[in-house]
Amino acid sequence: MEFLDYFFWGFAVFALIYGIGLLIGPQSAFIPTIKKQLVKKGHIVPSDEDVDKRLKQFRIWGVVCIAASGVLVALLLTGGIFT
Repeated sequence: MEFLDYFFWGFAVFALIYGIGLLIGPQSAFIPTIKKQLVKKGHIVPSDEDVDKRLKQFRIWGVVCIAASGVLVALLLTGGIFT
C-alpha cells in the first residue's frame, strides 16, 4: 500500500500545479485551445461570449483542482487512505 501513498502524493502535487497553471495562465495561451474545442463541438465561428464562458470554466476547474489537491493532502497527512 506504500506505493499507492506515493502515487497519491504525486497526484496531489500534479493537481496543485495544474490548478495553479489554469488560474495564472495567460488568456492568450488558452484562447486557441478553446476555439479549437468549440469548432470540434460544431461552432463554425465561436463568438467572444462562448470563448469567455469557456475561459471562465477553465478558471473554475483550476480552483477545483487546487481544492481536490488540498483534500488529498489532508487525507494523506492524517495517516493515508488505507489506515
